[in-house]
Amino acid sequence: MTLPAGPRFYGVTRVDGRWGPVRCYSSSVLDNSSKQADYSRPYVLYAIFVVFLVSVFNVVDRYILSILASDIKRDLGLSDTQMGLLLGPSFSVVHFIAVLPAAWLADRYARRTVVAGGLFLWSAMTAVGGLVTGFGALFATRMGVGVGEAAGSPPSVALLSDTAPPHWRTRALSAVTVGALVGLALGMILGGYLGAAYGWRVALLSVGLTGLPVALLVRFTLREPPRSQGSRVSPLAAARHLFSFGSFRWSVLGICLANIAISGRNLWEPSFLERSYGLSGAELGFTYVVISGIPSMIGALAGATLADRLSTRDVRWLVWVAGGAIALAVPFIVVFLTLDSGHVVEVGFVGFPLAYVFSALGSFFLGFFSPPMASLAQSLATPQIRSLAHAIWTMPYTLIGMGVGPLLVGTLSEWLTPSEGQEALRLALIASCVLLPAGAIGFFVAGRTLVSDLERVEGSKAGLQ
Repeated sequence: MTLPAGPRFYGVTRVDGRWGPVRCYSSSVLDNSSKQADYSRPYVLYAIFVVFLVSVFNVVDRYILSILASDIKRDLGLSDTQMGLLLGPSFSVVHFIAVLPAAWLADRYARRTVVAGGLFLWSAMTAVGGLVTGFGALFATRMGVGVGEAAGSPPSVALLSDTAPPHWRTRALSAVTVGALVGLALGMILGGYLGAAYGWRVALLSVGLTGLPVALLVRFTLREPPRSQGSRVSPLAAARHLFSFGSFRWSVLGICLANIAISGRNLWEPSFLERSYGLSGAELGFTYVVISGIPSMIGALAGATLADRLSTRDVRWLVWVAGGAIALAVPFIVVFLTLDSGHVVEVGFVGFPLAYVFSALGSFFLGFFSPPMASLAQSLATPQIRSLAHAIWTMPYTLIGMGVGPLLVGTLSEWLTPSEGQEALRLALIASCVLLPAGAIGFFVAGRTLVSDLERVEGSKAGLQ
């Protein structure tokens, strides 16, 4: 296939006057500074699977605390505000600080080594968390998890970007999102079961120790794709490059606002199900996975596939898919949080709360946005800043979303408890949903400049030093 002359990008290119993903393997459509390796299809699939495993453990260790929150709170005598600090800022602040240095190292040295080292660290710190006896020590181990996990997603995304063929990109990168959602599901199921059967300490030890062998798998079985030996790019120069594009600025703003509500819901929903529906242990974990985790996984795959296909017609679908899905999720999530357990659906001999259906639908749409956002960042990046590009948008996404969301919901819940009692957490979660439409608007505004931004990328490469 011969492409018309014109600006070309790694991941998207201008064809017949329109911007869309590269649809062939030819090196002529790749950035001249890229050295895309020609890996076999089986190896590419294997690399995607290993990165999927990394993402699973990245999120299992991050979110397992939420299913164990009630047990930890009772055992250590903590308040909702203290649990909000453990669920959010203990991780997100240090993650924010560490992710850029980790990405900078990954863009200069072997990315598989950086990922393996981070996985070993965060798994070990999760296990140590099962041995602590107080709030301060547990807070410190969660900080260690944040440092280790900073070396997870950005180098993994860079590895896949340089391993998978360009026309697979969004779907290949969906392995990171789907792995994260599987990790969330496993965290809930394993955490709920192990916590109920053996206690929260055994749950943390078991999950943490299991991740250590996966670090060896990453280091000794993944190949390091070749990269350009051209000039190195500083993190500041990479950030200036990306934030010079209006589409990137607005998308990051949108995803940060939406993630305040999403993270607040993800980390407090198990407690909400326990308080409002009387669930606990393995039953709680299983219910959460069915009404939230699995629908989000399906949504991530659907969002990646939809974005890949529609962006061949108009590349602005990368942001339109993300923004539209977030907007569609809002009414479903609000109804889920509003309905009480008295509204029941009967299917044969099985009955379950109607609210669960709305949770599943809302979670499905909220799963859409991450793969298109990752693909957008890679399309605006150059080959020298693959890891940094992912880090630069996930830094504020994690800091603002996980740092503000769980703490905001926990603080609101504690403030409302004297007047609202058991319903305080429900109301706090509903209040946080106002940020979802604001996030959707950010993505739609980003679409206004995306085409012109892509046209500017080629010219910006010469000055990116």
